[in-house]
Amino acid sequence: MLLLRLAWRNLFRNSRRTALTAAAGVFAVALSMTSLSLALGSHERWIEHVVRLYSGHIELTTAGYRAHRTLDHGMTLSDADRRALDELTEIDGWAPRLESWALVLPDRDGALGRAAWVLGIDPSRESGLSRIGMALERAGLEAGAEHVGVVLGRDLADNLGVDRGDTVVLLTSDYYGSQSADRFFVSGTIAVGDPTIDAYLALLHIRDLREFVEYPAGVSHVAVFASDTQEVESVRSVLASAFPPPQFDVLSWHELIPDLVQMLVLDDVGNYLTLSVLIVVVTFGLLNTILMSVFERVREFGVMRAIGVRPRRIFALVLIEALMVSAIGLAVGFAISIPGLLWMEQHPIPMTAEALVGLFELFGIEPVLAFRLSGLQVSTLAGVLLGAAVLAALPPAWRAARGRPADALSDA
Repeated sequence: MLLLRLAWRNLFRNSRRTALTAAAGVFAVALSMTSLSLALGSHERWIEHVVRLYSGHIELTTAGYRAHRTLDHGMTLSDADRRALDELTEIDGWAPRLESWALVLPDRDGALGRAAWVLGIDPSRESGLSRIGMALERAGLEAGAEHVGVVLGRDLADNLGVDRGDTVVLLTSDYYGSQSADRFFVSGTIAVGDPTIDAYLALLHIRDLREFVEYPAGVSHVAVFASDTQEVESVRSVLASAFPPPQFDVLSWHELIPDLVQMLVLDDVGNYLTLSVLIVVVTFGLLNTILMSVFERVREFGVMRAIGVRPRRIFALVLIEALMVSAIGLAVGFAISIPGLLWMEQHPIPMTAEALVGLFELFGIEPVLAFRLSGLQVSTLAGVLLGAAVLAALPPAWRAARGRPADALSDA
């Protein structure tokens, strides 16, 4: 307690220097918290944008499906399987899909066909989960009176020269490897902003695609959409226990979309490098402050040594002073930044620059600056800055502790 009282008193022997040092800590905390919160909020929006495009946060398949992506590696969902999926918590929903490839041709003489990715979905389950399902709310997926309805990607429809109300012919292989062909009524077109989907997608009701490829009750995979990106791993572990390996594969978006993971890591590396430079600058500033304080108190430390104060207690005194200055900066910095970031988390900042707005809309992302504050950010930043304070105080504390009383008094 005596050391704490001495350290607290010493902070105010030069209040201006202490205030400037603490202000540097406040600036570091506020800037670091803002940068980390912006990165986390942006990353969550990027993840949501990509997984909501089609894949989902988690994909359930039979083992080997993603390597082959053929109907004979599909799966069927029993009533027990559906109950297990319905009982999942912390999810927005799940959607069964059936995938195949086909040649699609306009229903007219001499027309040329194009390759199409044929996707069968349950519109009632897909709605509100994926962007494909949301696009269907605008286009509709209904069976025609005389022909089964198909929804085409807008670019695919343009390349084929067909539009709503026309008919196309799909040619593919069914579950048994035989050729299957049928005429389909084009009930609409959709565009989700992804060039691959818009240029190749031919969308059917999963019931109709099963009939077309003679695969009753079959699905290629099940996409699970989590309510929160932070809950993906817990949902995945529950799902893996209900559908255990080696029969099933339960893959999270990290495994499904490795390109996105690499982009997030690259962005994090840039942020951490920038923040590291900031912390190094603040650390050297604190080192300079503590070192100047030690030089100014040579006689004080000499007297303390002369009356029997052990070197380790002088060492501890300097460390405590450095931690107190850093703690003041942390406390004020958190008091300023946390309320502001919590408010901005609920009120994203809209972007008004035309070029930036166009860039965000090109990828289908809302043009706003989003923030997300987490307890891990606060605890990690506090630990890093306090650790930096200890490192900055070690050389001055060592110098103060190793001085001899006679040298200190002679300098005075």
